[in-house]
Amino acid sequence: MRPIILPSTRDSETQTQLRSGPGAPIFEQSGPHTRIFRAPVRAIASVRFENREIYGQVLDLAPGGCLLKTESTIAEGTKIELRVTIIKHDSRSVAEVRGTVRRATESEGRRAYGVEFEAMDSSERNTLQWLYSQALEV
Repeated sequence: MRPIILPSTRDSETQTQLRSGPGAPIFEQSGPHTRIFRAPVRAIASVRFENREIYGQVLDLAPGGCLLKTESTIAEGTKIELRVTIIKHDSRSVAEVRGTVRRATESEGRRAYGVEFEAMDSSERNTLQWLYSQALEV
């Protein structure tokens, strides 16, 4: 299949490409407020930043980020490395990704952080797409 190319909302140049197949984004709705489906997952994460390592639960996952629930405090804008383990019925899927904490909220009495994934090259983008495909299979 060929890639779908979406025009930018800021200018007339094409800036976003979406692929089809496993791990391709699924949209919750179409129109001016289109949002990529965030797959709820049963997953844990080991998070490393500033010479610290903490653990948390990944509540949902999308190609561009995740929602991480933890008892620890992480400042917005902090660069982190995550080792995400998706727990399935008969197996586990593990990926190491990098990201930035973008937003702090609260979920069931514990801190939750919106993490935006960062992909520096095609290998890291493929890892993020694979991780999303694993989240969709649960």
